[in-house]
Amino acid sequence: MFKILLRLKQYRQTYYSRRLLRQLDDRALSDIGVTRSEAMREARRPFWDCKTDELKDDNQSVLVAYSVVSLTLVAGLGLTFYLSF
Repeated sequence: MFKILLRLKQYRQTYYSRRLLRQLDDRALSDIGVTRSEAMREARRPFWDCKTDELKDDNQSVLVAYSVVSLTLVAGLGLTFYLSF
């Protein structure tokens, strides 16, 4: 379960970072040493095209929070369904 959450977190971070990369101006791109064409090529890549093998579980508390929220939602839906009959 934690591997799936780590992968989803990585996908979300990749999506947002590529979206931000697309919005950088030429001065900011030159500060990080990237040309406009390199930035656009990277920004066009899909979010799932990232290195997920290098996932680190350094943010264990976030994963626990995701798990607790998911469990709460599932339990709440189950209880609502049970009480509706």
